[in-house]
Amino acid sequence: MKSTHYASTPNPGHISFEIFCSQIRNIDIKLIQNVLATTYRNMLDVILGGELESPQDAFNSKRNQYNADILLSYLLKTKKADTALWIIKKDLYCKDMNFIFGYATFYRGAVLSVCRLSTSELIEKEAIHEVGHVLGLKHCSNNCVMQFSNSLSEVKTKPLNLCKSCLRKINLI
Repeated sequence: MKSTHYASTPNPGHISFEIFCSQIRNIDIKLIQNVLATTYRNMLDVILGGELESPQDAFNSKRNQYNADILLSYLLKTKKADTALWIIKKDLYCKDMNFIFGYATFYRGAVLSVCRLSTSELIEKEAIHEVGHVLGLKHCSNNCVMQFSNSLSEVKTKPLNLCKSCLRKINLI
């Protein structure tokens, strides 16, 4: 995750949260909905936004990857809710990174790629992680899902849950 934009904190309480997808199985969308509802204890009013097609200028043919910054900008222009998550099956990159699992901007939205995530547990971890960024959490050095992941092995070793410090920051304890 690399945050590029900052905005004011949304009103506390329920946050309207729209989920978009691109070439994602319904079972994976339901999985993500469930883990987000469990982790964030219904602080999100989830709306299913449907399928989104990637803008053509997001694809970099030299890298055979999609520019996450362009995708995130497109999402932010498209969403109707306060915040949004776009789950895609395309490989992502951003400036100075070979690849990324997700890309977020605080209090506005995130793009999550499941391209390199081979199991449901890995998808759940990265969904929680990216939505954590949307809710204002930064990378965490505790034993926490908000740990920075620069490789698939790092995603595999981090836990599936937020630490107490991160839970406090978003008023869940």
